[in-house]
Amino acid sequence: MTKEEQEILDGFNGNETAEPQKQAEKKESPKAEKPEVKPESVTLPALPKKLIDAGFSTVLMAPKKAFIAAGGTEQQFARECNFAIQNLMGNDYLFGCAKAYPENFIEAIKNIALTGLTLNPELRLAYLVPYKGKVKFQSSYMGKVDILLRGGVVKWIEASLVYEKDSFQVRKGTIDEIIHEPNYFAEDRGKLLGGYWIAILPNGQKCFDVMPESRITDIKGRSEAVKSGKGSPWDTDPMEMAKKTIINWAFKSLPKSGLSADMIKVLEIEGQFEQEEFEDWKKASESKSDKFDEDGIQEAEIVK
Repeated sequence: MTKEEQEILDGFNGNETAEPQKQAEKKESPKAEKPEVKPESVTLPALPKKLIDAGFSTVLMAPKKAFIAAGGTEQQFARECNFAIQNLMGNDYLFGCAKAYPENFIEAIKNIALTGLTLNPELRLAYLVPYKGKVKFQSSYMGKVDILLRGGVVKWIEASLVYEKDSFQVRKGTIDEIIHEPNYFAEDRGKLLGGYWIAILPNGQKCFDVMPESRITDIKGRSEAVKSGKGSPWDTDPMEMAKKTIINWAFKSLPKSGLSADMIKVLEIEGQFEQEEFEDWKKASESKSDKFDEDGIQEAEIVK
């Protein structure tokens, strides 16, 4: 373990004692006129024994370099590690996936910085979910909207759900429009019929389309997290996931020239687009540098 890794691990385990030599240097330093400006301190919880025994002290450190290279800070890295620890300790199946495939867990932590989102459960912008036995980073509806706005794909976008007792009309012709009159105060709006998205492009153009409930249900049924039966965002936030499904589908119809290489990488990892569509975008970004190549995730292994 490197000196840097040991220092971070000490932080996870609540060891705030500095090295004796550094303490001595501070005492002997004659420059005491100006107080030292220290970065924002972050208190990390003690790493649970369950994670230490599984070698996660090394795994949690592995994405640090790439996380910071993507624009995150050490404080943000520590905070997201805390949220990741909570995820792992609260879901035995997710923990088993991370233990079996640590490199995928590491990649998921990297994508938090790359997207600028957070695992903070109160904000519900992103999650760590099991995907074919591996840990996968997944943005929520609100997180995906945030990505699209910051990526310059749209100036504004929104997805809405339509229920049986709503008044809903779609008009196509010389003037295209959606007329939706939901009764937000009704105790029961009836069964879900589907939803729609509306977006304003950077040039001011407005566009929209609709998605029936059957297609939302079909996409939900393909989710590996749902198939696992071990819990997924579809269980905790079904309406938000339905809206995200509509937003993901909308994105296939939106211009993509404004996407950065980093955002394309996130979309690739999230797996929201069909392979043939993605290849065209990927070719356009192959000449751009990838911030993540310098951080070899193959070096991170579970210590047994």
